[in-house]
Amino acid sequence: MNAGGEDTAALLRRCSHGDEGAYGELFELVYADLHRRARRWTSGAGATLSTTALVHETFLSLAGARLALNDKAHFFRLAARAMRRVLIDASRRRDARKRGDGQRGLTLETSLVAPGRDLDLVALDQALERLAASEPRLAQVVELHFYAGLEFAEIAQLMELSERTIARDWRAARALLHLSLAEAPEHHDG
Repeated sequence: MNAGGEDTAALLRRCSHGDEGAYGELFELVYADLHRRARRWTSGAGATLSTTALVHETFLSLAGARLALNDKAHFFRLAARAMRRVLIDASRRRDARKRGDGQRGLTLETSLVAPGRDLDLVALDQALERLAASEPRLAQVVELHFYAGLEFAEIAQLMELSERTIARDWRAARALLHLSLAEAPEHHDG
């Protein structure tokens, strides 16, 4: 978040205590940052949501749940998970409508999927769920880096780990996800 930590922490505490107005203030405070992070998901040919729609749906799911927000790290973990859910739901709706239309899927520079293979967000979500069951920290690094767009230094600070540990976790998570995705069927029904 771009604003001072004290303001953010105070807003998060107010949200945790059910202060309705605090959610609106928090949204204004983090909007630009979430928008910047969401832009990478909505700029590709396979995008089904506008950046603004992705940010709004993400924030609505967070505010609608009236979650207890402990701190900045907790907020980003929840935001990454909410953005992931919104993207998966949009991908499932798109797949249901356009299965077999010849459009090329999304690919990533982050090398989460094997080179030359299109990114299937639903299959990736399933692989990430399996990873979270056995290696929760690795899955959290993936959510924060891949979905929320945080840099390793930011993740290290949020998780109170070294940047080297985060980079190592990213490599391990990526390898495990590659294996899981390679074993998954190429085409699925969500």
